[in-house]
Amino acid sequence: MSDRVRIARVLCIFFMMFVHVQPGIMQNIEDRDTAIFDFVYFAFTRLLGLSSVSLLSVVSGYFIVASLLKTDPLALARSKFKTLIVPLVAWNLVMLALLVAYGLMTDRWQDMPDPTLLSWANALFAVTAWPADVPLWFLRDLFICCLLAPVLYQGLKHFALATMGLLVIYALFGEDLYVMQRPQLLLFFSLGMWLRIAGTGAATIDRLSLFLAAGLAAMTAIFIAIRVQNILISEMNDQLRITLDTLLRITMAGGFWVLTGLIRHSGFAATFIRLEPYSFVLFCSHAILFNFAGIVFRRFFGDYGSSLFPITFFTLPLLAVLCAVIGLQMIRRSPTLLFLLNAGHNVPPWRKVVVIEEGNKDADRRRARA
Repeated sequence: MSDRVRIARVLCIFFMMFVHVQPGIMQNIEDRDTAIFDFVYFAFTRLLGLSSVSLLSVVSGYFIVASLLKTDPLALARSKFKTLIVPLVAWNLVMLALLVAYGLMTDRWQDMPDPTLLSWANALFAVTAWPADVPLWFLRDLFICCLLAPVLYQGLKHFALATMGLLVIYALFGEDLYVMQRPQLLLFFSLGMWLRIAGTGAATIDRLSLFLAAGLAAMTAIFIAIRVQNILISEMNDQLRITLDTLLRITMAGGFWVLTGLIRHSGFAATFIRLEPYSFVLFCSHAILFNFAGIVFRRFFGDYGSSLFPITFFTLPLLAVLCAVIGLQMIRRSPTLLFLLNAGHNVPPWRKVVVIEEGNKDADRRRARA
């Protein structure tokens, strides 16, 4: 289970990065006739990218139950503040510092927050809008989930169906309340808690995941049909849009979990597990890299619609992985920087190879065959 969770972190964050490769001119996406790369772009961004983090939300909920049973809510809140809010603010400050430097060099300030208290609060904390480093809204929402976890635990333990029903309603109608940037995240987080509270075993989770993966085929067909017909998802009825998006995300979570099992028994497992300690920095830093490196890449390879744009699209995520590994190795001896930028977690020297014990692999193979 722990190895599959490590694989899931790397897998989900890697695919999520494709969403944040900036196309340059958004109208190029909507105005073009559908060609092969348009389907590839749609698959990597709308289908895989936007839906991949749903599994991480379920995993977070699954594991927080153990924390609730070992510590009091106040201590849990302090712990999550250090590991979620501190990096949220620190990485947003990095982004803002780079935007100031870029503005001084080019006199372009359009990406800086407006000179209002709310705008700067959003840039740092994502109070009512996206932060400066956009993907970090996830840390903000996950922190809210952790604060609500004691209440969710009691509700799911004693009134599970009613609690899940209320969470579904909130996911459909809660966007304007500003409690969560993505209300669906609370639903997925609670689903993970429910699985743990109910004592759901690994074998049962795998069977549920296979069922969801079968549903993923239907959801993929629906979204591809939407793309072929050039229907703008953003212009759909809000509840229809959220319903389709939620179904896609939850079935994608099942599909990704099935995929982690396949990877766990493949030759790629060691690489994924070796990269897992870098996944948090990769998540926090990739959009910053894409924002500035994308300017250079698009100058050479063009905006979306250019025949060379796929070079930008597939190169930047790989470059982000490389930069995360190099950057974290550079700061691994600084407790302060690790606290600010990596939730206080250190990493081993890169030359230290993570080895999966042969006995464990043999046992896993036997269980997989069974």
